[in-house]
Amino acid sequence: MFTLFRLTLEHSYFADNQWRNAQLQASPSTQHWLNRYQMSLHQEDSSWCLYGNQNTSKDDFLHYLSHNQEVAALEFWILQPLSEFVTFTDLPMDWKGILLLDSSKTAPSSDGQEAVLLTSSASQGALQGGFVKQAIAKVVFNISDLMRTEHYRLSLLARSTQWVYHFIQRGQTRLSHPQLIDKLNEVSFSKPHAYTTQDGEVAWLSDSKEFNLPLKQVPEPRFELVDTQHLDKVGEHYIKRTVISALPAPRCDQLFLGTQQDFNEMSSMRVQSHMYVYF
Repeated sequence: MFTLFRLTLEHSYFADNQWRNAQLQASPSTQHWLNRYQMSLHQEDSSWCLYGNQNTSKDDFLHYLSHNQEVAALEFWILQPLSEFVTFTDLPMDWKGILLLDSSKTAPSSDGQEAVLLTSSASQGALQGGFVKQAIAKVVFNISDLMRTEHYRLSLLARSTQWVYHFIQRGQTRLSHPQLIDKLNEVSFSKPHAYTTQDGEVAWLSDSKEFNLPLKQVPEPRFELVDTQHLDKVGEHYIKRTVISALPAPRCDQLFLGTQQDFNEMSSMRVQSHMYVYF
C-alpha cells in the first residue's frame, strides 16, 4: 500500500486550526477509477489521505493511470455542513461561489514539507459537470503533480470584524468611568460613552476602533470591563474595580454592516460584531 496524496485542511476559526468537520467526496468519474483500482480515501483528524492498494510502486501505478488509461487528474469536492461557513470565513459577505484548487497552483509551506494550495473562485453555475450540494471547494489533483508531490495543505482564514460592545445596566451596579482592558495589551477600545436604549435603559457603547478581531469557534477570554470611581475632583484618589473579568466573544451570527469614519473623514462600511452584555 502507498499514499497517493495527503490533503490537510486548516481553518483559523476552529481550535488549533483543525478543520475536522469538512468532507472530501470524489467526483463520479474519479469515484469510478477509485473503485476500479481499489484506491481508498480515509480521514485522519483534519487530513484526508488517498491510498493505493496495488502490488506495484506508486510511480508505476500513476504512470499506468496517466498513459494506459489516459487519466489526467483526480477530482474531489470539499463539503462543509455548517451553514455559517461563509459567515465565519474570510470571504465576501455575499459570496455564493465555490473555491477552485489545483495541484499545479501551489506555494511551498514554511517548512518546505507541504505544497500549499492557492485559491481562486468561480460561480456555481460556471462549473463544468454541475455543482454538488454543500460543496465549498473543488480540488483537482493532476497525476503529473502526484508523481512529484504527496503532501498538500489548504489553509483558510476566519473572518475578522470590528467588535462592538453594548453594556446595558439592569442591576444595582453603576458605572462611573468604564474602560475595556485587553489582557494581552494589543487592542485598544474606544472610550465607552453612555446612551439610552429604545426601552429606556441606560447603556454604554465601546468598539475596537481600527482593530479587526478574528472570529473563533472556541475563543479565549481576553477582554475585561473595568470601572474607575474618583473620590475627589482632581482624580488623585480613586477606586478601580473589575466589573466583568471575561467579556464574551461574538458568535458568527452577530454580524452587521456598520459605518465607520476613517482617517480621511470619509464614511466606509465595516463588518461589525455587536454584543449585548447585561449587568
